Amino acid sequence: MLVKYRDDYEKTTMGLLSFLPDFHNMKHLKAEMAWYTDGSGRQMYLWRNDHNQFTGVVGFELEDQFVLIRLLVLSPQERNDSTRKAILDAVAELFPEKRIMGTIATTPMIMRWRNIDGH
Repeated sequence: MLVKYRDDYEKTTMGLLSFLPDFHNMKHLKAEMAWYTDGSGRQMYLWRNDHNQFTGVVGFELEDQFVLIRLLVLSPQERNDSTRKAILDAVAELFPEKRIMGTIATTPMIMRWRNIDGH
């Protein structure tokens, strides 16, 4: 289940983001967090698994016609296509009138997701 980011989820979110090599540096990690929380049209959601644990985070930008997925990070035990699919399906349900798109880095994941269900 997607849960909208709140300040009291900061440590959990930072822990999940630190799985990405770019965010091993605390300065970069804090800058990324600020970029999402300070900007309009930018949102971050945490993924809560069936055991009620936060195991992922998805960050995106909302545009008029589309949602641009900028990052999707999962804890090691959750890194699989079915979890990614569930998260992207949930984002698509939040914004049914918008097309889900990816950056250069996230487009391959978005394309795999589209090919699974024909999104």
